[in-house]
Amino acid sequence: MNKYEQLRQAEIKRHSANLTDDGRNGRIFELTCAGVYSRKTRVSKQGQADVFVRFENGNYAAECKTNGGRIESLMSAKAPRFVIYKLDFTQKHKATKTAPAWDEKRSIEPRLIPTELFLKVLHRFNAVKSTNGRNPELAIQPSSKRLYEWLMDYPITYVKGYRYTADDFEGLD
Repeated sequence: MNKYEQLRQAEIKRHSANLTDDGRNGRIFELTCAGVYSRKTRVSKQGQADVFVRFENGNYAAECKTNGGRIESLMSAKAPRFVIYKLDFTQKHKATKTAPAWDEKRSIEPRLIPTELFLKVLHRFNAVKSTNGRNPELAIQPSSKRLYEWLMDYPITYVKGYRYTADDFEGLD
């Protein structure tokens, strides 16, 4: 393990310990997406690329998102070309007259999705919500069953260090 990986692991541990931070899982995910030889040791500032994905003709910026992550930054002209999205969500179902309440675990390994396609899919499936709080912002609706099913069928898993080709993304929608 190189020194940058050690520093990333220490930062992951620090975020894991902060149980009052609603975004800690997203921050941890971003740090785990960094490549083996990456010098990344902290979560990126807003407006900066989270990580870079290798392609045969260079590296492309990617934004790491989990569950109900905020998406307004993806709608700007300066948005990165790709989104790395991971779903790890528990859908709670209410009890009915004929069935007790139950939980459905929805977990998807990280997918590498062109940003434009990701936004199109979110809107197509009405998988966009507004966050609460002082600064409401558009975010992913992780409970969307149609989004979950689409992600299950989406063929491109994000693998650190893998060199992708343009052919990998042909014909996706």
